[in-house]
Amino acid sequence: MRRLHANLCNRLPADRDGFTLVEVLVVMVIITIGILPLALVQTRARQEVGEANRFTQAMTVAQEQLEWSKGLGFDDAAADSGMTGAIFWRTEVEDLDVGLRRLHVTVIFPQGTQVDTLQMASLLSMR
Repeated sequence: MRRLHANLCNRLPADRDGFTLVEVLVVMVIITIGILPLALVQTRARQEVGEANRFTQAMTVAQEQLEWSKGLGFDDAAADSGMTGAIFWRTEVEDLDVGLRRLHVTVIFPQGTQVDTLQMASLLSMR
């Protein structure tokens, strides 16, 4: 048995192929430096998607309120306000000329740690 072990040991090269601890640490540092920016990009992308989603919700509320006011007709269109979820909206009606009114919708919604405002307007005629 000792002969077999001695024969095997003699066949192995003295300097074995492999990685040293320093080489492994250098590779880990390089991988970490490469992955960190990707993680930051993904985090920022998620924030941007959330902001775009909230803006789309606010735009939808503004469009719905504008169309609702227009649907009431020229004589019944009136100022109004309310909340839809976390989104506050206010509709104002302004007489521009005889038989012409401007409907103006303001939407206030949370955007991250701040509050953002969206405004939308349309004209409504008597006919």
